[in-house]
Amino acid sequence: MLLAMSESGFDRASTLELLAFSDDLPSLPDRFVKIQKVAQNPDSGAKDLADIIKSDQATSAMVLKFANSPAFNPSNQSIGELSTAIARLGSHETVHIATAMSLMYGMVLPTGMANIRSFWAHAYAVALVCQHIAHQIDPAEKRCSHDRAFMTGLLHDIGRAAFGMRVDFSYFERDMGHLCGEELIQAEEAFYGVHHGEAGKMLLQLWLFPDDLCDAVAQHHNPNAPELLGRICYAANAYVNQHLPERAAFETVHALISEAIKKSPPEPPEL
Repeated sequence: MLLAMSESGFDRASTLELLAFSDDLPSLPDRFVKIQKVAQNPDSGAKDLADIIKSDQATSAMVLKFANSPAFNPSNQSIGELSTAIARLGSHETVHIATAMSLMYGMVLPTGMANIRSFWAHAYAVALVCQHIAHQIDPAEKRCSHDRAFMTGLLHDIGRAAFGMRVDFSYFERDMGHLCGEELIQAEEAFYGVHHGEAGKMLLQLWLFPDDLCDAVAQHHNPNAPELLGRICYAANAYVNQHLPERAAFETVHALISEAIKKSPPEPPEL
């Protein structure tokens, strides 16, 4: 049974104060920042990306796993070199995998590794579906950048990380840590006075992310979000909650989501 707000020890004012306190602001992982710089620099190439990835054994292994998976290796030709794996996946896909991995292993969440992997597997799945929907409704990227949609999906639950890192170290161990959708929003508002969409927006603003991305994260549980990006993220999150098995391994997410989209494409939001 979740405690009422008055019994939890938290209220909206105290929670917002903890979230807004910038003196102990958790930093974005260094590898995340480096990968984004390479991705955004037109003069950077696959070698620059490989140099960053090979500095981390877990990320290197994951890129190789993806490259050797049936989704990217239909001819069953196994490879063991990182540069060849990047060439097979393409720089764009490699950046997405490495970015997600940099967050998974670079942010210290107060919970067990199984919960951390599940958290980022879900985020990666939502990012993939966000990108798919954005491409579906706006192929020319006149209203919505596909990469911005991917990043919104990847960071949509960052407010849950903010709760765990800055407000309540027991967040992921509480009953609400296993909820999703509107049920989770109501539980958070009852316990903390704030839901994780609001918390995510505050953290991303402190990290100086673009306003439209911050607003989309704040509104990702609102099907009528004013931002198109927010409505895309709402649709993607609902789709993943319905189609991705619980505790799916990170390396299986791409194949599982691709197969789900083939069988039952996500319903895009209204423009």
